[in-house]
Amino acid sequence: MSKLPRMEPLNLSEAESDPQLKRTFRGHRGTVTAVDISPNLKQALSGSEDATLQVWHFKPETRPYRFIGHKSAITDAAFSPSGDLIASSSKDETVRLWQNSIEGRSVTLRAHSAAVRSVCFSCDGALLLTASDDKTIKIWTVSDRKFQYSLLGHANWVRDAKFSPDARMVVSGSDDKTVRLWDLGSKANIHSFSDHSAVIHAVRFHPDGTCVAAGSADKKIKIWDVRSQRILQHYDAHADAVTSISFHPSGMYLLSSSKDATLKIWDLRQGQVLYTLYGHERAATAVNFSNNGEYFASGGGDSMVMVWRANLENQLQGRGERPSAMDRSGDLQVEVRNSINKTPLMQKNTENENEPEIKPLQLGNKSQNLQETGRSNESKRASRIPEELTSVLDRINTRLDVLTRTIVLLEQRVSKFENHVEYLDMVTAGNEEQLQEFQPTAPLEHFQ
Repeated sequence: MSKLPRMEPLNLSEAESDPQLKRTFRGHRGTVTAVDISPNLKQALSGSEDATLQVWHFKPETRPYRFIGHKSAITDAAFSPSGDLIASSSKDETVRLWQNSIEGRSVTLRAHSAAVRSVCFSCDGALLLTASDDKTIKIWTVSDRKFQYSLLGHANWVRDAKFSPDARMVVSGSDDKTVRLWDLGSKANIHSFSDHSAVIHAVRFHPDGTCVAAGSADKKIKIWDVRSQRILQHYDAHADAVTSISFHPSGMYLLSSSKDATLKIWDLRQGQVLYTLYGHERAATAVNFSNNGEYFASGGGDSMVMVWRANLENQLQGRGERPSAMDRSGDLQVEVRNSINKTPLMQKNTENENEPEIKPLQLGNKSQNLQETGRSNESKRASRIPEELTSVLDRINTRLDVLTRTIVLLEQRVSKFENHVEYLDMVTAGNEEQLQEFQPTAPLEHFQ
């Protein structure tokens, strides 16, 4: 049976508005730890535990760039805002800046004394941010590749750190279970959030800079207001650790990946999961939206890199919102798939699954803060219950059919195995009389 997933049959209107898997790239020999999409939408970037970087071209029949230089697992990688440079971090305690070309020339940055966990360019590409197991966060200037200063305060490994949109602040997450805000003007830790109960794997600033989000090994995603320093949303997000998160440029959606092998798209206005995607066969380890939100990439423990079309602009237009900078550029093309997988590729949420403990939020325009709100659309939801229930029952029936077929196949395999064992016992015992009378319940041609 092929390992490639396929999407469940959908009607045309659904297919036009739901996320779609567009390309799948194979080439790594270890878990994919980082993914990114180039600003011009013509390349995808991935880093892996196999210590290599791969730059994948969306143009058909174009070989990927393969960058070799790190001496240990790559932990993170990112395109610069111009797309000309690539930054990578590694457990070999170094950071590298690569030319995005077939030659792949690189410069090594050394200042950390332990594994480097994350890299992040400022929006103007002038600064580089790195976080490390040495408990420090470091700032570098990109033009001269010079280390500038460190941010000190975490009591354990720093797993992730990201710039605010204006590069005046930094958010970081650590094994000390805290999310910290840093002011780069004063180089001071201005606040620590201690709401998570386990290691913080991923942090991000909201596109308008007014709030921060974090994903944790406690399986939860939390969002805080930067100014009031209050928690805004709390999601019991996944069945296993949250490994990566990414905001849609509109600020209306959040994408997450998890060790439970799923990707989820969260509707921040409604305060609930909008889609659950089942593309990866093992842990989903990395996600990233493109800079215009039209696509996103994912990587997993199955060594696969996947590029998806988000199709969230349809959701935004339905609300009267404008998608941000959807320029439709790039060379990404549909990859046709005829393979079968027993798990559906996508499930659209039609009930209040993974409902946040805090009330859903009303998201304004990007210039406005997130604000708490009650359930103003409760009556509308009530009127949709029969239709939603029907949809849920249809999905349950589909899954039961798949489960039934799987059980039948397993029973056939068990029967063949039992025949094989019985047949071999007779051959070993030299019992020709029993062999002549033996009536297998399944063909033996595979065993002879």
